[in-house]
Amino acid sequence: MKKIFLLILLCVFSLGFSQKKKKVKAKAVVEKETAIIYTETDAETSSEARVVAGFLKQNPNHPKTDHFKKKLLDIIMATPSASESKPMMASVGKDKVAPKADNFSKPLASNTSLKSAVPARTVNYASVGGTSKKSGPDEHGKKTAALLTHLFNSDISGKEAYVNVINKSKCNMEMKISGKKNYNLIIPARSENYVMVDKGDYQLSTKVCDSPYTTSKKIEKDIEIALNVAE
Repeated sequence: MKKIFLLILLCVFSLGFSQKKKKVKAKAVVEKETAIIYTETDAETSSEARVVAGFLKQNPNHPKTDHFKKKLLDIIMATPSASESKPMMASVGKDKVAPKADNFSKPLASNTSLKSAVPARTVNYASVGGTSKKSGPDEHGKKTAALLTHLFNSDISGKEAYVNVINKSKCNMEMKISGKKNYNLIIPARSENYVMVDKGDYQLSTKVCDSPYTTSKKIEKDIEIALNVAE
């Protein structure tokens, strides 16, 4: 009888310890919000149109402006247009075809010339409204064109802001941005993704490696948010 009692006591202790251990697993989420600032090193090393375009906007009189304009044009022309990508999808998947050069005959810094821009990186996807899904060439091209137009627009009274989310954790993440409009942003582990949102008040929520993260933000300017779990 004494042995049975000890066995039951051991089981109860083990169960309580196990539950306590599970609670410890949920670590605090560390957030770092900063204004988006691109450096010359960022522009030199990055192969993303948004980074080079952002540097050009923030540094219009930089001595290497022509160099970076050429690099931006090369990045844009190295990616497929929507119409040229579609026939290739069924047979060769992600193979790329360069778009026609006549789409870029106007000066690079004008908003008109940026409307046909397509991003260099296509591993991340953002959607507006309901369930997030992978963007096709048209949606992805429109997303990048909207961002580049926004970056080169000097009117600070614009209705949209650019939100870049950096996932520094080892887990994939889906960020829900809820407000006057709803946005879903998928960010793979140790990667980043962005979305254009209407300026206003939003609730941001996600899980970083099973640790919940929720915050309220008034988004009135371009921001960058880095998330990770505490060590």
